[in-house]
Amino acid sequence: MAMKRGVLKWCPAAVLAAAVTIAPGAAGAQSASNQTILEHFNIIAFGSEYTGRRYDHVRKWRAPILVGIEGKVPAYFETFVLQHIGDLQRLTGHPIRLYYSPTVYREGRLAPDFDQTKINLILYYLPVKRIPERLSCYFDNDPEKVREMIRTSTCFAKFGTRKNEIRWAIAVFPSHHPKDYMRACVVEELTQVLGLPNDSDAVKPSIFNDQSRYFELTDHDRRMLKMLYDPRITPGMPRKEALRQGRLILDELNPQ
Repeated sequence: MAMKRGVLKWCPAAVLAAAVTIAPGAAGAQSASNQTILEHFNIIAFGSEYTGRRYDHVRKWRAPILVGIEGKVPAYFETFVLQHIGDLQRLTGHPIRLYYSPTVYREGRLAPDFDQTKINLILYYLPVKRIPERLSCYFDNDPEKVREMIRTSTCFAKFGTRKNEIRWAIAVFPSHHPKDYMRACVVEELTQVLGLPNDSDAVKPSIFNDQSRYFELTDHDRRMLKMLYDPRITPGMPRKEALRQGRLILDELNPQ
């Protein structure tokens, strides 16, 4: 069973999550103060490295995330995806699971009520030559915009919102990249489409820093995720109120 074009219906209203150019390295990290985490959350959750725009409201998922994989993926890629979505669910408490992959289909492990239109996060693992036309829907139907992303990024992602609720997302993994790069891509892109789309050299130690050598979530990143998905922070919450609530959440997580 192949994934069909047009599964996701929100292509025009999209936010480009930070693409990643990777220099894989070790994944340790020192702790940071709650105030530093809050300042960095303000940068990552409410910014965009591409437009320079500042967003005024929280963007996050409300619905469960059902992940689908398209492409001829090696076994290790699916393992990386399963490991990371498990980690994300533990950190955030938000439901996220692998709903479709060629392997799941081939082994007869699809859910009894499987409906491919329910997939709201598609991971495209494709040869470079197939990506521009396949993904142009998400880039104003302009394959050249996709080619530019491929030229400047190892992997990249996009999500779409409605009233600041993330309703769909894609992540793109050109299949020629080596195994270590794929691990780093899975970790960063799946994390960023949860609502932390920006990158900044000021945020460290973190996967959200293109100059860093981290390819696993740091303590920094984990606390930002926990804060974002605390039920006291809701989709559409004004930035000022989200930061106020965030400080209370961080002080509970890590009294200082």
